[in-house]
Amino acid sequence: MAGRHEELNDDARRALELLQQHPEVSIGLLRDAGVSMPAQALYSLQLAGWPLRRRGGAWRLVGPDEPAPPIAEPPPRVRRVARDH
Repeated sequence: MAGRHEELNDDARRALELLQQHPEVSIGLLRDAGVSMPAQALYSLQLAGWPLRRRGGAWRLVGPDEPAPPIAEPPPRVRRVARDH
């Protein structure tokens, strides 16, 4: 993925450096580190092929072989009410 590093803008490069240094990075930490548009930087990394996962408010780099998190079961659309009949 070293070749992909040249395709990134300055914000995305800084975000990538922080993700490689810290196990988890928040938007606030990226902002504090001087990334002017943190969400755009993370999106650019994803488009460049860097495997990112979001958990809560934190982002982290994951290995390419790590399985995807399970998809949550959607809530039912109709609420069932017990009847006395």
